[in-house]
Amino acid sequence: MKIGVNILGLEPTVGGDIDGILDVAVAADRSGIDVLTLGDHLGFHRPTHQTRREAHAFPFTLEEPWPEPVTLLSAVAALTQQIRLSTFVLIAPLRPALLLAKQLATLDRISNGRVMMGFGVGWQEEEFAAAGMPFEGRFADLEDYVGAMRSLWGTPPASYKARHFEFDDFYSLPLPVQGSQLPILFGLAPLPKNLDRIARLSQGWALNPADRRIFAEKAAEIKRLAREYGRDPDALEFDVGQAAVRDADGNLDKGAIRDNVKRAEDDGATISSFLLRDGCRTKDEIGPFLEFAATLKD
Repeated sequence: MKIGVNILGLEPTVGGDIDGILDVAVAADRSGIDVLTLGDHLGFHRPTHQTRREAHAFPFTLEEPWPEPVTLLSAVAALTQQIRLSTFVLIAPLRPALLLAKQLATLDRISNGRVMMGFGVGWQEEEFAAAGMPFEGRFADLEDYVGAMRSLWGTPPASYKARHFEFDDFYSLPLPVQGSQLPILFGLAPLPKNLDRIARLSQGWALNPADRRIFAEKAAEIKRLAREYGRDPDALEFDVGQAAVRDADGNLDKGAIRDNVKRAEDDGATISSFLLRDGCRTKDEIGPFLEFAATLKD
């Protein structure tokens, strides 16, 4: 079992600046945490954001900052040694495929091969419109992005033809340290078409906590489909979010958390991830929480 921490929304806890976030990343690396993750939105349409909060209990206010993930992870990469760099999830179709491929290849170089991206497709049409990217067909576009990136990250020259772009006899360097198999997990709802996409194209599933109840069943289905596609199902990663359970006195219930991590592992999880802002109410709680979380690998 690998342990991950998500630093999304942690700024108020560490004093409101990026330096505090980078200090947390360094502490996580030194503590032995395996994966550092953050989320992605380029912006919000205020009425749509309000609807999302009311209808889906979206926990983030309009005033909370969302640093651009690849940019922030580049700073983290320069300051850390071992921790893998990930997203839950990067809304890939908000960005041109060629640019995103170059960004991730460069990040993989800076980090010496520590990138493991979680890709999603987003839910906010107005965000796509503001970025000048198509909202309709974004699931198919995600498939094209992965195919194009695999080509760009392989031995040049690269070629690919998609709905909105194409290239042929094309060179885009530097290549990632991990090459064309730089890990990409899909953070998609467990619908039949998405399970097929995960099994066919990705290196695993980044699970929405709302789908935890059906995780074991769907993970088994993904592995079955991967085997049918001639892929090794045991090589897939399954990232499951974990709650920072508290007891009646408001203290972390470490026993319950350990039980939940073990249960997730039994169900097929390979990574258990914690949203740090839920587990740490103050800055002083971050270090002890990281030390405790690292012990969960055992």
